[in-house]
Amino acid sequence: MADVADVKHDNPQAAYEQEDWPLDKVSFVYIGIFVFLVIIPFVLWAAYPNSVTDVSRKLLIKPPSPELQIDPQLDLKSFRLHEDQRLNTYYWIDKAKGIVHIPIEQAMKKLAQSGIDGFPKGQP
Repeated sequence: MADVADVKHDNPQAAYEQEDWPLDKVSFVYIGIFVFLVIIPFVLWAAYPNSVTDVSRKLLIKPPSPELQIDPQLDLKSFRLHEDQRLNTYYWIDKAKGIVHIPIEQAMKKLAQSGIDGFPKGQP
């Protein structure tokens, strides 16, 4: 096995590299990693409270508070009765604009009379 000194002696132009990596490219990578791991999280951390408060101010309807169901079957039955009553009765949606809710069956009949896609029957 050849010794390192023998290899250098046999080839005088062989030499070790003075610098493994170019310093400017390595420093660019280190600065990029520093910005990604240190600076950006601080910027996001500083911006987070403002974004959360803006969104919470825009919410007009607050979510309901959690509650336990005592009788889920009764809750489901009352919900379905309420929805059935809502679908089958008249009520004002916007009285000032003259918008009224009509029962679903009548809405389906009117839609069928005028054509399913809104065009009168007989026209393409």
